[in-house]
Amino acid sequence: MTRRNLIYLVAVLVLGGLAFWFIRNQGAGTIRKELSDFAIADTASITKVYLIDKGLHAATLTREADGWKVNGKFIARPDAVNYLLQTMHDLTVQSPVGKKARENVIKRLATGGTKVEIYVGDKLVKKYYVGDETMDNTGTYMLLADPETGENSTEPFVMEIKGFNGYLNSRYFTRESEWRDRTVFRYYAPNIRSVKFEQRKNPALGYIVSQGADGKTFGLTDIYGKPSVFDTIAVKQYLSYFNNIGFETIENGIKPATKDSIIRSGHSAMLTVTDDKGKVNQVKFYMKYGDQDPAFQNDTTGKTLNGKALDVDRLYATINNGQDFVVVQYFVFGKLMQTPDYFLPKK
Repeated sequence: MTRRNLIYLVAVLVLGGLAFWFIRNQGAGTIRKELSDFAIADTASITKVYLIDKGLHAATLTREADGWKVNGKFIARPDAVNYLLQTMHDLTVQSPVGKKARENVIKRLATGGTKVEIYVGDKLVKKYYVGDETMDNTGTYMLLADPETGENSTEPFVMEIKGFNGYLNSRYFTRESEWRDRTVFRYYAPNIRSVKFEQRKNPALGYIVSQGADGKTFGLTDIYGKPSVFDTIAVKQYLSYFNNIGFETIENGIKPATKDSIIRSGHSAMLTVTDDKGKVNQVKFYMKYGDQDPAFQNDTTGKTLNGKALDVDRLYATINNGQDFVVVQYFVFGKLMQTPDYFLPKK
């Protein structure tokens, strides 16, 4: 090998080594993967997600045999869980944070961001912080942390989902009540054995619908057990309404004095559903007045009861054996509160 060829060979090796180092560490102008690899390719392998915000509100989502649970107590909303998993899969970098803003963004993420931990089995595989949105509302500040050492990255990023024009922090909510499934009644009609509807101040408008174990025999009585004539098709249709009925919001945070006052006033109606395993699901409904809800006072429906403005769209209700106090909509629950005339044979 001539001296000139040797020089060329050494130069090629040196330049090749420099190019390899540059690509590995700087990506030829791209962002180092270990600093920006937020996305989870296989979300089906995720078994647990832990979220906690600056106010110490925390939610632990766990994948179990019968679906996702929140904090090990309640069924989690399938739509919200799927939305979060899809977000974790689709995360992409919009841009790095500029040098001038970097320190301030990191500080805000560390003190005010939502911490997210993602597990596969018992192993923590991803940890990052979700901050506020950018000024133009098209991206969200995020910061990765090493899942093994817990050490935070020094490079925050503006993250986005391609094709979505908006911010992402609203998908990482932490309150248990927001993650909880809102279903009150979810029955396959043949599995219902009876439905009892009662109106406290007008018992004559109450009734009991029953169904035999064979799913072919039906009955209708008043609340005292007196048989009534009925149209079988109407009874079957009524039972089918209990398939997917949910509440609007949980009101467990309402002032205790207000809640006690509402409950002491007595329920206006009650639904009791018994399934084929003998399990009873009872819901009590309470009138909702403007003075109980400050947000409603500006809503002038013009309808009053006992001299007080009445919310004509919503009711309060107790569910889960009285453990939870919720708001429900007439639009959703009204079809379950039929009058006895609904079941009369059609002429």
